[in-house]
Amino acid sequence: MSSGVSPAVKTVAIDVDSVLADVMLVWADEYNRRRNASITKQDITRWDIPTVLPITPDEVYRYFTHVWKKRWQEIPPTEPGIGAVTKRLHKKGYRISIITKRERPTAAYVAKWLDANGVYADDLLFIYDAVPKASYPFDILIDDAPKNLVDITAPKSAILFDQPWNRDFDWPVRVSRLSEAEKLLL
Repeated sequence: MSSGVSPAVKTVAIDVDSVLADVMLVWADEYNRRRNASITKQDITRWDIPTVLPITPDEVYRYFTHVWKKRWQEIPPTEPGIGAVTKRLHKKGYRISIITKRERPTAAYVAKWLDANGVYADDLLFIYDAVPKASYPFDILIDDAPKNLVDITAPKSAILFDQPWNRDFDWPVRVSRLSEAEKLLL
């Protein structure tokens, strides 16, 4: 006879930009088109882009908004078969929460991108304010932004998704592909 109590399910929160979607490849292309420049994603070595490139924070956001609204279909996943990885994590018993901080006008396009790439999600959280990701309900966060990991405290944990802008950030668990994180999650 069932007790009516289900076992605890762990939630894995996965960021979109630069963890699922390799948006900086298209962002850099957009920057090059508008500025007659030739930067690559590898040139963006700090999270705060205006400290690396001659661009204002407002322009950074405008470029991101443009890329997501007008070029979302050009944004590649960070690895082939990214949707299959999220489905396998779910089959392992994890609840998948896609959590992304962004400009409101891009939300519908992010949802389209996730669907087009077969990304499995139990929920999709769009953050529009300054509340830290650490405040949201999850057990494990996979993110590329050091600022989103520094507030994580036990029992929560985090996996840093390696990108050029976080290489000088010391974090105990770092992966370069979501499929590597999948192997760490038992």
